[in-house]
Amino acid sequence: MPETKIAIVGSGNLAWHLAAVLDGPGVVVSRSNLSSTDWPLPVIDYDQLARLRPATVVLAVPDNRIGEVSDRLAEVLPATTTVYHTSGATPVDRISSYFRHRGVLWPIRSLRRGDPVTDWRDLPLVIYATDEITRDRLTSLAAALSDTVAYLDDAQRAQLHLAAVFSNNFVTALYEIAYQLCHQHHIPFDLLLPIIRKTAEQQDGSRPADRQTGAAARNDTITMQRHLDLLSDARYEKLYRDLSRLILQYRLPKDDLDLRRDPDDDF
Repeated sequence: MPETKIAIVGSGNLAWHLAAVLDGPGVVVSRSNLSSTDWPLPVIDYDQLARLRPATVVLAVPDNRIGEVSDRLAEVLPATTTVYHTSGATPVDRISSYFRHRGVLWPIRSLRRGDPVTDWRDLPLVIYATDEITRDRLTSLAAALSDTVAYLDDAQRAQLHLAAVFSNNFVTALYEIAYQLCHQHHIPFDLLLPIIRKTAEQQDGSRPADRQTGAAARNDTITMQRHLDLLSDARYEKLYRDLSRLILQYRLPKDDLDLRRDPDDDF
Protein backbone atom coordinates (compact mmCIF):
# COMPACT_ATOMS: atom_id res chain seq x y z
CA MET A 1 0.00 0.00 0.00
CA PRO A 2 1.38 3.49 -0.89
CA GLU A 3 2.22 6.07 1.73
CA THR A 4 -0.96 7.07 3.54
CA LYS A 5 -1.81 10.74 3.90
CA ILE A 6 -5.32 10.61 5.40
CA ALA A 7 -7.14 7.94 7.39
CA ILE A 8 -10.92 8.21 7.80
CA VAL A 9 -12.12 6.36 10.88
CA GLY A 10 -15.74 5.25 10.62
CA SER A 11 -18.12 3.32 8.43
CA GLY A 12 -21.22 5.53 8.35
CA ASN A 13 -22.74 8.04 5.96
CA LEU A 14 -20.23 10.85 6.46
CA ALA A 15 -17.22 8.51 6.26
CA TRP A 16 -18.50 7.22 2.92
CA HIS A 17 -18.83 10.73 1.50
CA LEU A 18 -15.48 11.97 2.80
CA ALA A 19 -13.70 8.92 1.43
CA ALA A 20 -14.83 9.98 -2.03
CA VAL A 21 -13.58 13.58 -1.88
CA LEU A 22 -10.67 13.99 0.55
CA ASP A 23 -7.34 14.32 -1.18
CA GLY A 24 -5.46 11.03 -0.83
CA PRO A 25 -3.72 8.70 -0.76
CA GLY A 26 -5.89 7.50 2.08
CA VAL A 27 -7.63 4.64 3.81
CA VAL A 28 -10.86 3.93 5.68
CA VAL A 29 -10.45 2.45 9.15
CA SER A 30 -13.27 0.39 10.60
CA ARG A 31 -13.81 -2.22 13.25
CA SER A 32 -16.61 -3.63 11.06
CA ASN A 33 -16.06 -6.12 8.26
CA LEU A 34 -16.46 -3.74 5.33
CA SER A 35 -16.03 -4.76 1.72
CA SER A 36 -13.43 -2.63 -0.03
CA THR A 37 -15.47 -2.91 -3.22
CA ASP A 38 -18.14 -0.68 -1.62
CA TRP A 39 -15.67 2.08 -0.74
CA PRO A 40 -13.58 4.45 -2.86
CA LEU A 41 -10.55 3.87 -0.59
CA PRO A 42 -8.89 0.73 0.82
CA VAL A 43 -10.47 -0.49 4.07
CA ILE A 44 -8.16 -1.49 6.92
CA ASP A 45 -8.44 -2.29 10.63
CA TYR A 46 -6.89 -0.51 13.61
CA ASP A 47 -3.86 -2.79 13.74
CA GLN A 48 -2.94 -1.87 10.18
CA LEU A 49 -3.42 1.84 10.92
CA ALA A 50 -0.72 1.69 13.60
CA ARG A 51 1.77 0.55 10.95
CA LEU A 52 0.76 3.14 8.34
CA ARG A 53 0.98 6.19 10.64
CA PRO A 54 -1.03 8.66 8.52
CA ALA A 55 -0.37 12.40 8.78
CA THR A 56 -4.07 13.15 9.33
CA VAL A 57 -6.93 11.21 10.90
CA VAL A 58 -10.57 12.20 10.42
CA LEU A 59 -12.94 10.82 13.05
CA ALA A 60 -16.23 10.28 11.21
CA VAL A 61 -17.75 8.39 14.14
CA PRO A 62 -20.82 8.97 16.34
CA ASP A 63 -20.42 11.87 18.76
CA ASN A 64 -20.42 9.62 21.82
CA ARG A 65 -17.48 7.61 20.45
CA ILE A 66 -15.11 10.49 19.64
CA GLY A 67 -13.37 10.31 23.03
CA GLU A 68 -13.15 6.54 23.07
CA VAL A 69 -11.80 6.25 19.52
CA SER A 70 -9.27 9.06 19.92
CA ASP A 71 -8.00 7.47 23.15
CA ARG A 72 -7.50 4.23 21.25
CA LEU A 73 -5.63 6.04 18.49
CA ALA A 74 -3.44 7.75 21.09
CA GLU A 75 -2.06 4.32 21.96
CA VAL A 76 -0.77 3.63 18.47
CA LEU A 77 -0.17 6.97 16.67
CA PRO A 78 2.36 9.77 17.25
CA ALA A 79 1.25 12.84 19.18
CA THR A 80 2.07 14.94 16.11
CA THR A 81 -0.74 13.31 14.11
CA THR A 82 -3.40 15.84 13.12
CA VAL A 83 -6.82 14.63 14.28
CA TYR A 84 -10.17 16.13 13.27
CA HIS A 85 -13.67 15.15 14.29
CA THR A 86 -16.73 15.87 12.16
CA SER A 87 -19.38 16.73 14.75
CA GLY A 88 -21.37 19.94 14.83
CA ALA A 89 -22.39 19.56 18.47
CA THR A 90 -19.25 18.14 20.14
CA PRO A 91 -16.41 20.29 21.56
CA VAL A 92 -12.97 19.78 20.07
CA ASP A 93 -11.57 18.77 23.46
CA ARG A 94 -13.38 15.44 23.19
CA ILE A 95 -10.41 14.44 21.04
CA SER A 96 -7.65 13.10 23.28
CA SER A 97 -5.35 15.86 24.53
CA TYR A 98 -2.47 13.52 23.68
CA PHE A 99 -2.68 14.85 20.13
CA ARG A 100 -1.11 18.28 19.66
CA HIS A 101 -3.05 19.19 16.54
CA ARG A 102 -6.81 18.85 16.92
CA GLY A 103 -9.65 20.31 14.93
CA VAL A 104 -13.19 20.07 13.59
CA LEU A 105 -14.40 19.67 10.02
CA TRP A 106 -18.22 19.76 9.93
CA PRO A 107 -20.25 19.73 6.70
CA ILE A 108 -23.62 21.48 7.12
CA ARG A 109 -25.58 18.88 5.27
CA SER A 110 -27.59 15.73 5.92
CA LEU A 111 -25.56 13.09 4.12
CA ARG A 112 -26.75 9.63 3.17
CA ARG A 113 -24.52 6.86 1.89
CA GLY A 114 -25.21 6.07 -1.75
CA ASP A 115 -26.57 9.57 -2.41
CA PRO A 116 -23.50 11.45 -3.67
CA VAL A 117 -23.10 15.18 -3.19
CA THR A 118 -23.25 16.61 -6.71
CA ASP A 119 -21.17 19.68 -5.91
CA TRP A 120 -19.14 20.03 -2.73
CA ARG A 121 -18.30 23.60 -3.80
CA ASP A 122 -21.84 24.58 -2.71
CA LEU A 123 -21.73 22.70 0.61
CA PRO A 124 -20.79 24.98 3.56
CA LEU A 125 -18.06 23.65 5.84
CA VAL A 126 -17.42 24.74 9.43
CA ILE A 127 -13.91 24.38 10.81
CA TYR A 128 -12.18 24.95 14.12
CA ALA A 129 -8.67 24.22 15.40
CA THR A 130 -6.72 24.24 18.65
CA ASP A 131 -3.61 25.82 17.12
CA GLU A 132 -2.52 27.92 14.16
CA ILE A 133 -0.81 25.06 12.35
CA THR A 134 -3.99 22.98 12.42
CA ARG A 135 -6.08 26.00 11.45
CA ASP A 136 -3.94 26.54 8.35
CA ARG A 137 -4.18 22.87 7.41
CA LEU A 138 -7.92 22.79 7.91
CA THR A 139 -8.45 26.01 5.99
CA SER A 140 -6.55 24.61 3.02
CA LEU A 141 -8.38 21.28 3.17
CA ALA A 142 -11.81 22.90 3.46
CA ALA A 143 -11.11 25.48 0.74
CA ALA A 144 -10.17 22.66 -1.63
CA LEU A 145 -13.66 21.23 -1.14
CA SER A 146 -16.02 24.17 -0.70
CA ASP A 147 -16.47 27.83 -1.62
CA THR A 148 -18.08 28.51 1.76
CA VAL A 149 -15.87 27.92 4.81
CA ALA A 150 -16.69 29.36 8.25
CA TYR A 151 -14.36 29.34 11.26
CA LEU A 152 -16.54 28.96 14.37
CA ASP A 153 -15.56 28.07 17.92
CA ASP A 154 -17.21 25.28 19.91
CA ALA A 155 -19.99 27.48 21.32
CA GLN A 156 -20.84 29.02 17.95
CA ARG A 157 -20.77 25.65 16.22
CA ALA A 158 -23.12 24.15 18.80
CA GLN A 159 -25.59 27.00 18.26
CA LEU A 160 -25.41 26.54 14.50
CA HIS A 161 -25.95 22.81 14.90
CA LEU A 162 -29.06 23.54 16.96
CA ALA A 163 -30.29 25.94 14.28
CA ALA A 164 -29.68 23.24 11.67
CA VAL A 165 -31.89 20.85 13.63
CA PHE A 166 -34.75 23.35 13.48
CA SER A 167 -34.23 24.19 9.81
CA ASN A 168 -33.63 20.64 8.59
CA ASN A 169 -34.54 17.77 10.92
CA PHE A 170 -37.66 19.36 12.37
CA VAL A 171 -38.80 20.58 8.95
CA THR A 172 -38.47 17.01 7.65
CA ALA A 173 -40.68 15.85 10.53
CA LEU A 174 -43.28 18.42 9.46
CA TYR A 175 -43.08 17.06 5.91
CA GLU A 176 -43.87 13.63 7.37
CA ILE A 177 -46.98 15.01 9.07
CA ALA A 178 -48.09 16.54 5.77
CA TYR A 179 -47.42 13.19 4.07
CA GLN A 180 -49.54 11.35 6.66
CA LEU A 181 -52.42 13.81 6.35
CA CYS A 182 -52.42 13.40 2.58
CA HIS A 183 -52.02 9.63 2.73
CA GLN A 184 -54.93 9.22 5.17
CA HIS A 185 -57.27 10.96 2.74
CA HIS A 186 -55.90 9.46 -0.49
CA ILE A 187 -54.37 12.73 -1.67
CA PRO A 188 -51.10 12.63 -3.65
CA PHE A 189 -48.33 14.13 -1.49
CA ASP A 190 -46.62 15.11 -4.75
CA LEU A 191 -49.09 17.99 -5.06
CA LEU A 192 -47.22 19.73 -2.23
CA LEU A 193 -43.75 19.39 -3.75
CA PRO A 194 -43.85 22.63 -5.80
CA ILE A 195 -44.78 24.77 -2.77
CA ILE A 196 -42.18 22.97 -0.63
CA ARG A 197 -39.46 23.69 -3.19
CA LYS A 198 -40.61 27.28 -3.71
CA THR A 199 -40.56 28.03 0.02
CA ALA A 200 -37.01 26.72 0.30
CA GLU A 201 -35.85 28.62 -2.79
CA GLN A 202 -37.20 31.90 -1.41
CA GLN A 203 -34.83 31.81 1.55
CA ASP A 204 -32.15 34.34 0.63
CA GLY A 205 -30.50 35.08 3.98
CA SER A 206 -32.99 37.74 5.04
CA ARG A 207 -35.30 37.22 8.01
CA PRO A 208 -37.65 34.30 7.18
CA ALA A 209 -40.50 35.81 9.24
CA ASP A 210 -40.71 38.64 6.71
CA ARG A 211 -41.82 36.09 4.09
CA GLN A 212 -44.27 34.27 6.35
CA THR A 213 -47.73 33.72 4.88
CA GLY A 214 -50.78 31.71 5.92
CA ALA A 215 -53.62 31.86 8.40
CA ALA A 216 -51.46 32.38 11.49
CA ALA A 217 -49.54 35.24 9.86
CA ARG A 218 -52.90 36.92 9.13
CA ASN A 219 -54.26 36.05 12.58
CA ASP A 220 -57.12 34.37 10.73
CA THR A 221 -58.62 32.54 13.69
CA ILE A 222 -61.61 31.23 11.71
CA THR A 223 -59.40 29.35 9.25
CA MET A 224 -57.13 28.13 12.04
CA GLN A 225 -60.10 26.72 13.91
CA ARG A 226 -61.25 24.92 10.78
CA HIS A 227 -57.83 23.35 10.49
CA LEU A 228 -57.90 22.26 14.13
CA ASP A 229 -61.32 20.67 13.61
CA LEU A 230 -59.79 18.49 10.87
CA LEU A 231 -57.02 17.17 13.13
CA SER A 232 -57.86 13.94 14.91
CA ASP A 233 -54.39 13.44 16.38
CA ALA A 234 -53.90 15.38 19.64
CA ARG A 235 -50.15 15.65 18.97
CA TYR A 236 -50.73 17.39 15.66
CA GLU A 237 -53.37 19.65 17.19
CA LYS A 238 -50.98 20.80 19.91
CA LEU A 239 -48.20 21.32 17.37
CA TYR A 240 -50.52 23.35 15.14
CA ARG A 241 -51.48 25.58 18.07
CA ASP A 242 -47.89 26.07 19.24
CA LEU A 243 -46.53 26.87 15.79
CA SER A 244 -49.42 29.21 15.01
CA ARG A 245 -48.78 31.13 18.22
CA LEU A 246 -45.11 31.36 17.37
CA ILE A 247 -45.85 32.69 13.89
CA LEU A 248 -48.28 35.23 15.35
CA GLN A 249 -45.67 36.43 17.83
CA TYR A 250 -43.13 36.98 15.08
CA ARG A 251 -45.61 38.81 12.88
CA LEU A 252 -47.34 41.10 15.39
CA PRO A 253 -46.09 44.69 15.74
CA LYS A 254 -44.27 45.42 18.97
CA ASP A 255 -47.14 47.67 20.03
CA ASP A 256 -49.43 44.64 20.09
CA LEU A 257 -47.49 42.66 22.70
CA ASP A 258 -50.66 42.33 24.77
CA LEU A 259 -52.06 40.09 22.03
CA ARG A 260 -49.22 37.60 22.47
CA ARG A 261 -51.03 35.71 25.19
CA ASP A 262 -51.86 32.03 25.16
CA PRO A 263 -54.72 32.28 22.68
CA ASP A 264 -56.74 29.22 23.60
CA ASP A 265 -59.78 31.46 23.62
CA ASP A 266 -58.97 32.55 20.04
CA PHE A 267 -58.64 29.22 18.25
